[in-house]
Amino acid sequence: MTKRGTTITELFRAVPESRLAEANDGYQRQSTLRIPSNVPYVVDNIWEWLRPASMPSRRHAVYASPTPELALENASAPLADGDRYVACRVIVGADEIRVAQLEVSDARNHTDIRMITRWLSLHSRELTEKPLADRQRLALLFSPGLRQDELETLRQQSPLIEQLCTHVQQHSTLWRTAYSVPNATTGELFFELLGSASYRLEPIQTA
Repeated sequence: MTKRGTTITELFRAVPESRLAEANDGYQRQSTLRIPSNVPYVVDNIWEWLRPASMPSRRHAVYASPTPELALENASAPLADGDRYVACRVIVGADEIRVAQLEVSDARNHTDIRMITRWLSLHSRELTEKPLADRQRLALLFSPGLRQDELETLRQQSPLIEQLCTHVQQHSTLWRTAYSVPNATTGELFFELLGSASYRLEPIQTA
């Protein structure tokens, strides 16, 4: 990593050419939650609960790529007629972001998901036969955007959720295998801005 205000060359994004002026103005951290739509809510909630402080939150994440070529391949912003994608280098201070790169190209393909949903399936009878008050508490586990402290409270209140959390703590590999320094692979790459930090995009020439 480099000092404040310099370029972290491992991070790239691609934006429509028509938005380059906006990209040069800079982007700040999204203050509202953006719940990832590619995994079940219960999985996202557990991943957020497990997330180490050194890792970025997927709920405030900016998705990027380790090379300009992959940035162009992964570009998804709508294009107007005649517009095109332009690969850009992310310009931000190294002490202003947290970065993570997964071993899989999309979090929806991570083995944690099957592990968690399989446990829930195996314990479905226990879940459904609980008294109403307990089922209402359990239902919160499946709601969008549960915070770390909220899930921790549920864990302390429900022996069944405690069992699930213990199982996942033992078997989850999402954060244990995530890289904090990006490498040139197709693994899903994202970063979170810290505090009032912002980043801008610098267009680059690609072959």
